Amino acid sequence: MPEIVNDLEFKCKCCGQCCRRDPYYAVSLLDIRNISMGLRLQPQAFFERYCAVMMTPGGFRYPVILAPDGCPFLRDQLCVIHLVKPIGCWVFPESALLTARELKRHMTAIGDCAIMDLPNDDRPLRTDHELLAARDLQFEHTKKYFEDHEEFEETPWQEATDRLIEKLQDSEELERRTQALRARANSMVTRSQSLI
Repeated sequence: MPEIVNDLEFKCKCCGQCCRRDPYYAVSLLDIRNISMGLRLQPQAFFERYCAVMMTPGGFRYPVILAPDGCPFLRDQLCVIHLVKPIGCWVFPESALLTARELKRHMTAIGDCAIMDLPNDDRPLRTDHELLAARDLQFEHTKKYFEDHEEFEETPWQEATDRLIEKLQDSEELERRTQALRARANSMVTRSQSLI
């Protein structure tokens, strides 16, 4: 499927506002592994120190990094775990697949963000659709784990994370999901062009 060229690109100003706007930030099973390794903590120790399982607005249980005073990994406006930060942080703000105009409307609470510098345009931002597909897989597997487990337990978590890694290595599955996301973004662009 040809991809419609999109010249809207988000350039982060490192204002740190997105890391201070919410009381918690979602982490996937794989995020837990990557961050705990990056911090040189056992996964259980990382989880007990920084995380909890919350009920999401969507009505399912999900693990989060607690951030009542902002993300605990934000220092001097920079992420100290940048190389292992959660998948949700990697894909922000492109993950929304919203038009620039809609994205700006949703982000008014973080007024200094580079999002507000985008033009009022009815196209989505340039997006790494494969990374979004990986994010969706991670979120699905994490949601399933916490449907089956009341709490974080290292042994079943490791088994579930190993299955998730296998799924992420399934190139056909990832490509199918990537193409579906591209088609969705392209339909947004096509729809906005037809309104011009």
